Amino acid sequence: MGRPFRLSISHTSRPIFHNRWRLVVVFLFAALLQQQHLFHISRQSLAAKYSSTDFNEEVHRALPRGTHEDARVEDDLIAHRKDWKVLGGGWEGKVYAYNGSVIKTFTPGRSPFRNCAPGDTREKWPTEITASLRFGGSSLKDNGNNGNNTPFDGFLPVYAYFKAINPPSAAREWHLVTPLLKRGNLVNEAKRLARDEEPLTHQDVDARYRPVFERFLDTIQRLHEHGYCHDDVKPANIFVKDKTNWVLGDLGNVRHVNHPYHTSRLWKDNQQLEDCRANDLLRALKSYLQFVRSAASNRDAFDKEFFEMKAPLSRLFWRASAEAPHMSARQLQELSVIEKPQGPEVSTTVTPPARPSSLLAIISSRWSLPRAVESAIETRIGEKLARWWAMVYVFGVPNRESCDV
Repeated sequence: MGRPFRLSISHTSRPIFHNRWRLVVVFLFAALLQQQHLFHISRQSLAAKYSSTDFNEEVHRALPRGTHEDARVEDDLIAHRKDWKVLGGGWEGKVYAYNGSVIKTFTPGRSPFRNCAPGDTREKWPTEITASLRFGGSSLKDNGNNGNNTPFDGFLPVYAYFKAINPPSAAREWHLVTPLLKRGNLVNEAKRLARDEEPLTHQDVDARYRPVFERFLDTIQRLHEHGYCHDDVKPANIFVKDKTNWVLGDLGNVRHVNHPYHTSRLWKDNQQLEDCRANDLLRALKSYLQFVRSAASNRDAFDKEFFEMKAPLSRLFWRASAEAPHMSARQLQELSVIEKPQGPEVSTTVTPPARPSSLLAIISSRWSLPRAVESAIETRIGEKLARWWAMVYVFGVPNRESCDV
């Protein structure tokens, strides 16, 4: 019989062998600690993001109650569901158009409802309904919303809201009905202008729409004066009422100023400003630049001027970015007047803000010029990585609050 096989390790190699295993164990332990750390802070961030907006009791008591007229509107919409035209859809639900109205549905279980429905129902409903009634008012007959039923005063009024089955789903979904603005949002308006028979340069677009933008800042200011932030200002959420007025829509992310989300790791990782009011304003300015850039026929010229910081619009952006942490709507309006459209170019440059999205960080990257401009004025807020580390696919989105009374 042959000798049994034995692994022979020399005395000199044994320390190296054991050290390698020790390093592997240490590495795995450190990786586990980091995973647990990221797990907990990600769940804390998501719990903060999906915590309720603090609307005072007066708002809930003022919410319109159902009347026969409201029931008639709901019955008419449900009876003609086959005539609803799909405008779009996303993770939270779908958007339809019918007979001059927009019907927005909210799919249960997708994006957690943050606020408790009024009354003793002990259920949650979309924050957007409360916020829309609070700031847009209602055309419902029984309206006690402090007389706030002036249509299109910067926000979309509410035609109706109800809960009904939305096929093919068998679950009952909340429906929010608001006016249909045929011109759509700033994304649609920019596409329309880009296809115009008489193309406009970015200077022309800026000269035509800068006054509209400055008036739109008044809408954001009113929101801030009541102690709330929009938290999701972007071109898709700014709607065009007419050539001289824009409306702030999609109020589902409205939160009070001192909401815990504004100090969360997720908020900071997305490079949002500490003051959510200043953050709304900077996002509004970025949205405006996105609109001008998309609508212009000379996008390359826009990109070139953007980093030279000599033309009025680029100076406006970089000066506002530098002053953004403590900026108010009035200050941004004043700065916009100073840097008026089609004003003279200047030889001096503006010192960019010392933030991760600063000019230095952008131009030192390997991106092309268009990509660098897009990065500087983007308004995206992501949470995919936080959801991954929080293991939402296993444990769900953390939701600590209940509606028990």
